Amino acid sequence: MENNNPLSGQHSGANSTGPLPPPVSPRNRQTLPPPTPPEKKSGKSKALLIVTIILSIALIASGVYIYKLTKQSEEELAVANEQKQEVISNLEQLKTDYGELRVSNDTLNAQLDSERKKIDALMERIKKTEATNRAKMRQYEKEIMNLKSLLTGYVHQIDSLNVLTRALRDENLKVKSEISKSKQQVEELSQERTALKSMVEKGGELKTRDITAVALNDRDKAASRARQTAQIKVCLTLIENSLAKRGPRNIYVRIKSPDGSLLTQSVTNLFDPVAGGSQLIYSAMREVDYNGEELEACVYYKDSDFMPGAFDIEVFLDGAFVGSTQLVLK
Repeated sequence: MENNNPLSGQHSGANSTGPLPPPVSPRNRQTLPPPTPPEKKSGKSKALLIVTIILSIALIASGVYIYKLTKQSEEELAVANEQKQEVISNLEQLKTDYGELRVSNDTLNAQLDSERKKIDALMERIKKTEATNRAKMRQYEKEIMNLKSLLTGYVHQIDSLNVLTRALRDENLKVKSEISKSKQQVEELSQERTALKSMVEKGGELKTRDITAVALNDRDKAASRARQTAQIKVCLTLIENSLAKRGPRNIYVRIKSPDGSLLTQSVTNLFDPVAGGSQLIYSAMREVDYNGEELEACVYYKDSDFMPGAFDIEVFLDGAFVGSTQLVLK
């Protein structure tokens, strides 16, 4: 019997050791699902993508953090520099305040100079210190506060000295007023010279002559300049007079400086004028022993400061005016 199946020849030529697979129809091929990638390879791709995303996020976050940290550091440095400049400005103002303090007290001036040197040294240290070194900057601020405290103390001392100076000035004015009164008394007494001269001319009164004055230096040599003068020497001669009273006699010398003030070592150096009236102040005096014979005597007035000009000199013997002279110093 003839086989009309077109596939029968294939089946007949195949290996007869096993059954043949059933034929696949076109309809069955269309319904097969598309091939899928292996499940293991798909899992690796996802893991790699996740790691990439995480690394990207971490990199971005690190960049943002570094940016913020850098910006914060810049801001902190700017603030530190501003604070350092403020410290320097305060120190410069303090230096100016110390520089304005001036007093005549040598000890206090030496202390102020020492503090000014400390300020200069502190200024150099601050300029060399980094602004971010807060520990050092706080230490410098404390030193500045101490210097300000010392400045307050010095100001109080100076104020106290000023009060004392004013008190001394008032006292000086009082003394000058008293001296002015003394000058007025001297002027009033000078008007009585004529009366004193007439009394000297009376018989029995001791007379004098050759009243001279010379300036001496510290080696007892004659001097012509005020700055070289250490003392003024006034000499006179007591004339022989057998009728005159014998015994101790007091010679008084009154020296007026070029400014009109009376030179004296003490306002208590007084003597009674023969003409009467108030006691007179003398510059220097000396007691001599007169025995009726001619006697030369000298009186010395020492001082540490003589001004240039003409010095008017009056001489009194036992309270009686006996003559005058003048000494001119260059």
